[in-house]
Amino acid sequence: MLETSDNRKFVRMGAECALTFIHPNSQQIGHGNSINLSAAGILFKTNEKLVAGSALDISVKPVNPITPPLNALIEIVRVVAIQNGEYEVAATIEGIKGESE
Repeated sequence: MLETSDNRKFVRMGAECALTFIHPNSQQIGHGNSINLSAAGILFKTNEKLVAGSALDISVKPVNPITPPLNALIEIVRVVAIQNGEYEVAATIEGIKGESE
């Protein structure tokens, strides 16, 4: 079993991939890059200032074309301004979606 120094239920895995997100109410599309993910959450960067507590539909596109994208519904738990107009966004994965959803 992998050892982790924090108190998380699931280990974070580095996953630097392009991602798109859609605001469910407005259908507005945004873009970002994932930093890491686990079975329960994702951390990503974006130029769009998002709001904690809001939901997004995301699609994380792996570098390897043989691997299907991760399509999920997330809830934002933290948004931190980092640098150059970018934000680091932490979110919980609330549900996994099929490719056609």
